[in-house]
Amino acid sequence: MTTSPDAPARPIPAARRIGDWVAGLRRADIPAPAAAVALCCIVDTLGVALAGAGTEAAMLAADVARDTYAPGPAPLLAGGRLCMEGAAFANAAAAHALDFDDNSYAGFVHGSAILVPTALAATGMAGGTGSDLLTAVVAGAEAQYALAEAVGNGVYHAGWWTTALFGTVGAAAATAKALGLDGISAADAVAFALCGTGGLRACFGTGAKPLLAAQAAANGVRAARLAARGLTVPHGVVEDPRGFARLVAEDRFDPTALESLGRRWRLLDPGIDTKLYPVCLSSHAAMDALRDLMAERQLSAADIASVHCRVPPVVAANLTYDRPATAGEARFSLHFAVACVMRHGTLTLEHLSRTMLTDPALGAAMGRVSMAADPDWNADADRARLAPEGAEVIVETVAGERITRFCPSARGTVARPLSAAEHAAKFNSCAAHAIGAEGAELLHLKLQSLELEADLSSLLQLCTMPGIHDPDEKRS
Repeated sequence: MTTSPDAPARPIPAARRIGDWVAGLRRADIPAPAAAVALCCIVDTLGVALAGAGTEAAMLAADVARDTYAPGPAPLLAGGRLCMEGAAFANAAAAHALDFDDNSYAGFVHGSAILVPTALAATGMAGGTGSDLLTAVVAGAEAQYALAEAVGNGVYHAGWWTTALFGTVGAAAATAKALGLDGISAADAVAFALCGTGGLRACFGTGAKPLLAAQAAANGVRAARLAARGLTVPHGVVEDPRGFARLVAEDRFDPTALESLGRRWRLLDPGIDTKLYPVCLSSHAAMDALRDLMAERQLSAADIASVHCRVPPVVAANLTYDRPATAGEARFSLHFAVACVMRHGTLTLEHLSRTMLTDPALGAAMGRVSMAADPDWNADADRARLAPEGAEVIVETVAGERITRFCPSARGTVARPLSAAEHAAKFNSCAAHAIGAEGAELLHLKLQSLELEADLSSLLQLCTMPGIHDPDEKRS
């Protein structure tokens, strides 16, 4: 059967478009600003992963990985070496265990926690360089963020946890790039990853959340490995009537988001938000508003009678624990986050301890915090775009004064980026939990010249030095 020259061209399936772009991506194609953001993602993620490697969820993932996966050359942050799938599984859990990793508003996705451990394992196993690692991270990031943008943020609002949902696509793309798969095989990997992906926001505040990130990383690696060995999958799994867009995204799918791959870089727009505080980003704007207000008015916790936070519906939907009993629940508690600012002026890993959670003074401060979702928040298109997780904070003092402060974007977001010094301080503080202050500084210095690394083995060795402990245990 021949096709008429006048017949319209058949659209390129989404998975094939992603696969072809991933396979064709070269380091020289990546503009310097996007490469700089990718490097920041790698550095920040390794720091929080080292801090998280000793947590209960990460140690559970590492134990299961050692029992499940074959030995191999890829190191686990918690010690030992496994095949790349096992290492990606264990290290992704560590990267997301503290909820201190970055995220993007393209899909409300914690992209780097899955991408960086996956790309590190796959690039190392393939004998790649530091430049290859950065390229694999960019490939995975742009692939998953573009697909997330194509189906819209309604997926997240519907209850899907988009980090796991799209993260497996990013992991498959990053692994395909690291292993050098051609466009067809990379498309097979992405399509297979999509066919089996999932994740529910119902897990927030529990150890299941980082383990779903771990599962997404492992599934993406497995999809790429199967494709490399000849697995073929229909490339139209997004557009199929029984496929991803219809079943998960209520038939929302904009193919132009994928057509712009390589021309518009999601690492730059909407960009990457780096967390200043080790809790859900939904609480950060309220924390910053209160911090600034207390500093300007020279208020202490004793001066504050109440703090009321008016927030977007998505913030209230994420922060569901008004009296958290565990560190996991505290990471999804606006009451805890705001009370920490009232009592301590900030919120650090040291505040997420069992001792702190049972502190009567902090409990009393939480009792003075309230939150209300504004159902009309998104009616203003500019506010919805500029302040998707913003907050209006109303403080009533014991003297009877009422003070209001609006914060559209928290420190560390694209609108208010951290300085180089703040990035370095966060990395060194986090990594020191596992490898000590001197080791953290050495690793940070080495990461700054990542693309000069012809062999990743020495870098990986620095990431797995002894001394990992459970930060929650030490602070209890």
